[in-house]
Amino acid sequence: MEWTPEIQQFITNHLADDTARLLFSAHRYPGIDVPFAVEQIEARRRLRNKLPEWYADPDLIMGGKVPAEQCSSEATARYKRTIMLPDARSLCDMTGGMGVDFWYMSRQLDYAIYTERLSHLCEAACHNFAVLSAKELGQPTRIEVREGLSTELPIPDVDVIYLDPARRSTDGSRIYEISDCEPDVVAWQDDLLAHCRQLITKVSPMADISRTVARLHHVSGVHVLSVKGECKELLVTQCPEATSSALAGDYPIHCLDFYPDRTIEFHFVHHGDESPAPKLHTSQIATSLGEWFYEPDVSIMKAQGFDALLAAYEVQMLDTDCHYFTSSALIPDFPGRIFAIDEQLKFASSNLKSLRARVPQANIAIRNFPLTADALRNRTGIRDGGEVYLFGATVSTVGPVLIRCHKFSNLRNENSSL
Repeated sequence: MEWTPEIQQFITNHLADDTARLLFSAHRYPGIDVPFAVEQIEARRRLRNKLPEWYADPDLIMGGKVPAEQCSSEATARYKRTIMLPDARSLCDMTGGMGVDFWYMSRQLDYAIYTERLSHLCEAACHNFAVLSAKELGQPTRIEVREGLSTELPIPDVDVIYLDPARRSTDGSRIYEISDCEPDVVAWQDDLLAHCRQLITKVSPMADISRTVARLHHVSGVHVLSVKGECKELLVTQCPEATSSALAGDYPIHCLDFYPDRTIEFHFVHHGDESPAPKLHTSQIATSLGEWFYEPDVSIMKAQGFDALLAAYEVQMLDTDCHYFTSSALIPDFPGRIFAIDEQLKFASSNLKSLRARVPQANIAIRNFPLTADALRNRTGIRDGGEVYLFGATVSTVGPVLIRCHKFSNLRNENSSL
């Protein structure tokens, strides 16, 4: 690739332009590699909100549309640095990609190795790390860029090894099982752990946590990361001295959801033994569910941390298969969205017929309910949107109910969407 001031200026000038038109009119820009410039423009657009620090730096080369789509967000990349061993001084990223995780994880280390099999990504990484290092204050990390397949290169002896296996098959379909990814962490883990004090693996957000952990040795923790209400990453940390989770069954789970103005967090320990019976509602009537309604954060939903929520907060769960919670007294620090209950109705035809007159517009969500959200909307004629929230759920002692709410505004809930 040829990275010139002219290319940089062209990208800056045309960042908001129609890229198809730019390609069609490439003849108008002699001396400019327009296809390369267009790829840079499209990659930058994908990173505007995901990676604002890199997007704002015109000196950086983006690896392309696909690497930009697959790379971590700035928030999750910065978080990975915080879960590294506190005394770590060296790092090896075995699957470098665009180098986003590598860059943020390698800050304040003595030595870091970036490994990538694609030459153009290595070339971009060399350029970007030099640009970023020159703008840093203090002593920069000594960085080595290795080009090649990580499974065919020597495994270096470092404090931390990071791995983000490819999660797409040869036909382009997505892969969720950790052993089906490339490289196969399950088959390779013992060799990797013999060369480091901590192994951090990024797993598909669609992977089953318990199934994944059962395939790995010496698991020391699981991290479920979301960004603005969407689950993005699962991270599994392994340390040679940690007890094998497949045998013990106990390991900490850290749930985080990153918003521009705050982070929702919930931490608990997964226990391999049987959980206690959940605190379910005992009321026999739909109008006695409490005053406040709670929807756990998506990271907690993914981690199945419902028993831990019941243990940590004075709430009750509507049903074992309906993971909504209520309480009589407000719990303002509940890790999720909080609503004030305005009305509670038994799910019945007579109530549905009169509901639209009182609730002409609402945000509808359902869980373990006889109708889908669309079917409930069609049956009631309620328009989508507005300030009202209508939840359809099943209560263990009552059956299906409708719960009309309005959002409780605090730092955890503002700017959240249904």
